[in-house]
Amino acid sequence: MSPRTSPSATPRSPRRDALRNDAIVVNAARAVFAEQGPQASMEAIAARAGLGVGTIYRRFAGKDALLDAIARLFVEEMDRAAATALEDPDPAAGLERFLDFVGTFNAEKRRYATSLTDRVPRDDDVSARTADRVRQLTQNAVESGYLAQAVTADDIKDLILAIRGVVAASPDGDDGPWRRFVRIHLAGLRAG
Repeated sequence: MSPRTSPSATPRSPRRDALRNDAIVVNAARAVFAEQGPQASMEAIAARAGLGVGTIYRRFAGKDALLDAIARLFVEEMDRAAATALEDPDPAAGLERFLDFVGTFNAEKRRYATSLTDRVPRDDDVSARTADRVRQLTQNAVESGYLAQAVTADDIKDLILAIRGVVAASPDGDDGPWRRFVRIHLAGLRAG
């Protein structure tokens, strides 16, 4: 006689309203963290989401769990941006589009970007895939003659890290400094 699985033994998928609430909470948290930084209260997030604090705690054990969920999205969004940049038939435009995404992304999250990157494990598969895409973006730009032959993916990764620092040191809402920084550094990396 084969054992029968009871309905309670099979994992249930989250209900649609729970998934919808998760998205509402994460979007509200992103907005509140962007305004107040990672020290923002769960109450402020709940108020922005239009939900009770208890509803948030049923889905996220605390602020750390919420920051972890946002960090996971952060990694996935960065990977999608790199994939989209690789699809551009013009390697220079693709690389520039990706660096623009990085700058804009960091500027929008300037008050809590470091909190997010610190939560991404070093052996994260999506991050590794993004690193491969950055290598390919760099190689395509070198092969097309846009970047000098000596430029490596590590140079572009260093530029990405430096963008975060320029964003953090710039006045709130001023994209001029990081955009100028990227232009100057790309000019220095160009073939010519």
